[in-house]
Amino acid sequence: MTTLIGYLGIDAAKTFHVLCVKDANKRSLIPSLTINDDSDGYDRLRQCLNALKEKHAISVFRAGVEATGTYHLRLVEQLRQWNDVTVTIINPLQTSHYLKSDLRRASTDKTSAEIIAMYLVEKMPVPTHFQNKDYQTAKHLAKHLSGLIKQKTANINRLRESVALLWPEFERKYNNFNTLQVLALLTIAQTPQQAKDLDWNAIKKVTVHGQQYTLRSNFIADIQTLLTVSQPRFIQLSLEPVIRSLAEQILFLLKQIDTITDQLKQLFTDKITDGGGQQQPLLLTIVGVGEISAMVFTASIGDVNRFRSEKQLKAYFGVNSRVRQSGTSIHGLGYIQKKGSSLVRFYLFNDILSMIRIKRHPIAIFYKRLVDRGKPKLVALVACMGKLVGIMYAMLKSQTPFSFNYGK
Repeated sequence: MTTLIGYLGIDAAKTFHVLCVKDANKRSLIPSLTINDDSDGYDRLRQCLNALKEKHAISVFRAGVEATGTYHLRLVEQLRQWNDVTVTIINPLQTSHYLKSDLRRASTDKTSAEIIAMYLVEKMPVPTHFQNKDYQTAKHLAKHLSGLIKQKTANINRLRESVALLWPEFERKYNNFNTLQVLALLTIAQTPQQAKDLDWNAIKKVTVHGQQYTLRSNFIADIQTLLTVSQPRFIQLSLEPVIRSLAEQILFLLKQIDTITDQLKQLFTDKITDGGGQQQPLLLTIVGVGEISAMVFTASIGDVNRFRSEKQLKAYFGVNSRVRQSGTSIHGLGYIQKKGSSLVRFYLFNDILSMIRIKRHPIAIFYKRLVDRGKPKLVALVACMGKLVGIMYAMLKSQTPFSFNYGK
């Protein structure tokens, strides 16, 4: 018995969605349908699909929707609940090129839905493999954690510049503003004059946003010694409120970073097991990969079986190379695609920098071989990123921990 398929192209928007349904011959079964992004709209879509099944003897529907931020997520979740619908989330770049290949100039919601339906008929993309909610939660936590770390770094740089103007001796001695007691002190004293006016015998704890921070005795002694060589600043700048605010913000961000990190670790301990029963990411066994990096990689990959080869995983992370070459005249420089997660590539690059310092590490051996061949160091580092992705793919496929023999 022949299975008839209806191809459902959907142009997703914030409050409504435009749909087009075609058969295998690219014939429109309905001209277009606009539904609201709510329960009434989904009921209307379900009634339309039921009518098409009865009228045209359609067995299943293949739905395609472009990834449009978060606008398509509720619709996708609804479609996944229907047994007669499979969903493919399409990269908008693919449909954009397909539109140009069709020599169309107009681009409206209706034509976009039609183009997506025609793309499904002609290209037959495989249905999207959806990760479970635990992996999705881990991805969102990791992304939020990265944002907090970037915000903290930016505030520390601004704080360092401001303190250097009002109390340069303090900035030179305590230039690492990740230290809690250093930040706590800056919330109550921003200049050497203010520090000299403090009653150091009474100050043992500083309260910021309801959190108490202890000033250790040796730290207080060092500050008192520093004050003997600190010169008063006559610069006419009112930076004290800025320094106080930045110190308070950094303390808050450090607390949030610890909280989110603990939640991420707990999520992996309780629910995410790499498929092999481990209570920590299998990728953490790779020498040079940090705990946060391992969790980011594991959450981004999810079920490794959805990738047929390591080339697909490299393309998913955007570390696959692109080369432009034609005949004898066009020899474009190769570069990576950068079409995957920038967060993953950030952690990949930083972990590579750690690995190449370990001489017997397979990544270090690979890096040295490329540099000895005359490759620029940055090109070699990017190639090592792809090599590391291949190692991770092999480990997750075989469910075996890291070995220094991977490079042999």
